[in-house]
Amino acid sequence: MLLRIGIAILFALLVNAEGLLAQKKGHHIRLKLENYTEKEVVLGFYFGDKPYVKDTAQIDADGYFTFKADTLLPCGVYLFVLRPDNTFIQFLLPEDGQQFTMTTDVKDPVGKMKVKGSDDNKLFYEYLAYLNKQRSAVDSLKNLLEKVKENPTDSARIVQQSTEIDKQVRKYQHDLIQKHPKTMSAKIIKSSIEPEVPEFEGADAKEIQLKKYYWYREHYFDNINIADPCLLRSPVLHPKVDNFVSKVIPQHPDSINVAIDSVIQRVKDSPETYKYFLIHFLNTYAKSNIVGMDACYVHVAQKYYCNGGTPWVKPEDLEKICDNARRLEPILIGKTAPNIFVRDRNNRPVSLWDVDADYVVLFFWAPDCGHCKKAAPHMVEFAQKFKDRNIKVFNVCTAVVTGKDDADTPEKVLKTCWDGVAEKGFEESLFINTYDPYIQSRYKQLYDVQSTPQIFILDRKHEILMKRIGADKLIEVMEDVIRFQEERKKGK
Repeated sequence: MLLRIGIAILFALLVNAEGLLAQKKGHHIRLKLENYTEKEVVLGFYFGDKPYVKDTAQIDADGYFTFKADTLLPCGVYLFVLRPDNTFIQFLLPEDGQQFTMTTDVKDPVGKMKVKGSDDNKLFYEYLAYLNKQRSAVDSLKNLLEKVKENPTDSARIVQQSTEIDKQVRKYQHDLIQKHPKTMSAKIIKSSIEPEVPEFEGADAKEIQLKKYYWYREHYFDNINIADPCLLRSPVLHPKVDNFVSKVIPQHPDSINVAIDSVIQRVKDSPETYKYFLIHFLNTYAKSNIVGMDACYVHVAQKYYCNGGTPWVKPEDLEKICDNARRLEPILIGKTAPNIFVRDRNNRPVSLWDVDADYVVLFFWAPDCGHCKKAAPHMVEFAQKFKDRNIKVFNVCTAVVTGKDDADTPEKVLKTCWDGVAEKGFEESLFINTYDPYIQSRYKQLYDVQSTPQIFILDRKHEILMKRIGADKLIEVMEDVIRFQEERKKGK
């Protein structure tokens, strides 16, 4: 008994030592290329939506390019980038087994590929060669179909042949995934397969279509584990997630925010992927030019960044992100617009909320603003067009007392503003003209007015319906807003 235990322990130690030795080997990847005259190959890798450079190798005496180090590389899809035109050859790098050799011909890298020491890459290139063969057959059928398109019988036969090829490809994929489920090849191939939507019954075509859509949305990620760190370094993960959030989901901030949360929930236990997508979503909606999408920025910032969920962010950067979200949150579309008390040309107080109209267009402008000058004719045209439809334009001149010299007074600001009113044609019969020389209303902070012009559309209840529209689009947008609001009332 003691002898058996001793042998078992010795065997375990040998296995562990062998594992440690393999781990110490790190990565050792060799590449040989026929018909390649350059002396250098670059090792690249995918990360998210972009390729990056990892290393460079020079050709050695026996004609190989060698990339090696004592450490393992992060798993993923890597690239041999060829000079001088930056064409590339893809290969797979699993979490272990990073010692292998690849030889091929740059004139036919898939067809001539030979792999030694990596079953995963051998499998991957067998699959690529098979796809190339089937693609060639489909292209031939397409050309033939064009020639016989006037003949229904021949056309139907060719379409059937094409369908059979598609079935064969699907079977090949299915068999590969079933036989080699833990390989990177299987992960990459499976992620490209769309979930097969079942048939549904319904009262009409619209109901059936909705059922199919909801099923597809629910099962969208069935064939891909988006938390797998290997897939972060591949060309499949980012487009898969991006398509879900930006195309599959209805493009309304509330729906997008739910989708973002579902993605983050799936990857929360994969630190690198979690970090990548939080940065991606924040930047995407910070840069978005689509009206209303700042609500997605605010959601990501407040739920994840400002609640301690992003320890990698520097404190000063985090403060900027959270401050920006705090400023934007009160003026998101659907929020009640903050009330402001400003003054007319006689210095009488004027309240935004006291304006009696079905819709109010709030317009911030500056006398010395070039863009405001270009916007002015459009604002005048708008005011004239809608003057009899109970829509009013509430102008706020943003000139202020700076205190730089004694001549800089409220009276001077008043003159500057009303000279601008006259110059731009903002007649009192068409506009409610106001100013606030000391910004006592805090409109700059309340409406985040960091530049001019700025336009907000409010309804009778002061709800923000639209904002930050170009003046040249205001008439069109206003008509859309009115139509939408009327349809919504009928729907109730």
